[in-house]
Amino acid sequence: NVVRFTPSGELSAAHSPQPPGAGASFGPMGLPTEAALVGAGAVPGAILRFGVSEIAKQHNVGPAAILALNVVGSFALGSLAGNGAARRANLLLGVGFCGAFTTFSTFSVDTLTMLQRGQNSRAAAYVLCSNLLSIGAAAAGHRLTLPPPILRALRPPGG
Repeated sequence: NVVRFTPSGELSAAHSPQPPGAGASFGPMGLPTEAALVGAGAVPGAILRFGVSEIAKQHNVGPAAILALNVVGSFALGSLAGNGAARRANLLLGVGFCGAFTTFSTFSVDTLTMLQRGQNSRAAAYVLCSNLLSIGAAAAGHRLTLPPPILRALRPPGG
């Protein structure tokens, strides 16, 4: 199944039938090529996240850096979804770069640490802000990359 956003901004799912035995290749490019694209995007994403996290530690910024990384990554991924990026771009930038750049696990551990320290209000604010801002950023990125309504109206059916 392929899940993507339609030009009107709605999610759609389409089944892509494959002949028997074709599932091992994962996609049209094959597993080795697709894995290489994901890895090529993940390396700079992870290095950038590591760098930002280290700078944040030096400046005692705390979870705000992870919040910022997740919001920026959500915007980028929303942009990819909005412009209907090709499979290669989705693997390289979406799965690879954004997947390594953003971090749900660190967000989860940061929240747990706040709760263990009795910082319940701070943890609740962090969870709320992380979710609202990240979803908002993804929606904004998606919306900003859609063609204007007049161009969508002029597009030929099926085009």
